[in-house]
Amino acid sequence: MKKPDRRDCLKHIKPYKPGKPVEEVERELGISGVIKLASNENPLGASPLAVEAMKKAINKMHDYPDGYCYYLREELSKNLGVQPEQLIFANGSDEILTLLALTYIEPGDEAVMANPSFSQYDFALRLAGGVPRQVDLTGDDFQYDLDAILAAINEKTRLVFLCSPNNPTGTIIRKQELSRFIDKLPAKVLLVLDQAYLEYVEDPDHPTGMDYIKQGLPVISLRTFSKIYGLAGLRIGYGIAPAEIIDDLSRVRQPFSVNAMAQAAAMAALHDQDHLERSRKMVEEGRIKFALGFNALGLKAVPDQANFCFVDTKADSKEVFQALMQRGVIVRTGDIFGFPTFIRVTYGTAEQNDRFLEALKEVLAELQ
Repeated sequence: MKKPDRRDCLKHIKPYKPGKPVEEVERELGISGVIKLASNENPLGASPLAVEAMKKAINKMHDYPDGYCYYLREELSKNLGVQPEQLIFANGSDEILTLLALTYIEPGDEAVMANPSFSQYDFALRLAGGVPRQVDLTGDDFQYDLDAILAAINEKTRLVFLCSPNNPTGTIIRKQELSRFIDKLPAKVLLVLDQAYLEYVEDPDHPTGMDYIKQGLPVISLRTFSKIYGLAGLRIGYGIAPAEIIDDLSRVRQPFSVNAMAQAAAMAALHDQDHLERSRKMVEEGRIKFALGFNALGLKAVPDQANFCFVDTKADSKEVFQALMQRGVIVRTGDIFGFPTFIRVTYGTAEQNDRFLEALKEVLAELQ
């Protein structure tokens, strides 16, 4: 079969492999009651206010959505204390990563990122013909080495990606070290501060990024409604940055990338503080339960500030994954991040957490 010539960058791009859906596992194994702790979703679901807003919005699905997200933009700008023109909305924060690459990366330009971290940084960069430079996290607690990241910046660097809390490790960067890093960052380099899990952070020394943005520094903070807000199926994320950066990104954004139902649900979700608090409390309790459970198994997770943990099972993560899946529990293998004995597990409900820990105990006993 004859094929058209493809772009060279595709040789370096691996298609993203999401966590296995519950329906697929149940279909393959002929079982029911499967739980998914693989994709850092909120097991409590969406806010009841958001669900009600979606029901009302369904009668307007024959109309194109508001491409500017006017009402959501106004609501969120008040919530954050920024100007409406400092916000951009997209089909998940993943889309903003692509917009950043299309806006600032010429073929051969570079971006610096941590390893391990979110794979979509690499994808977006390579799609634009850019070159990634990865800097390893350090120590058993997977901390950022910001000095090493600064050292990796050169005349070709256009973007730096910092994910805090970091995916898949859950670790954070603290205010003082981030401020010192930004002070030394070359003016031509844009800092992309991915904060998809910001709402789960308990450490008061964790920066929101807003101070830098309000000063007009070249920083963009990426946020999402997919995680704590429980709207992953609607795909809506946003970025906060100086207005000049938002204007640049808006020039390459598709006109209707955020659907009308997502806009309605997101605006309603912003008003449900009770749902946010329940979601945070569930994660806090899960973190404590997992720590006790791992300790009993002789395991230790990386200290995290997210809604998931990264734990060394001391066994092949693919074998652990398969054995857990046979018991109706889906997790994420660490080999895709370069750590073949680790698994990443989302904190679930109390019942789901108990079930995971019991299944893990059985699996590790089998694999010994």
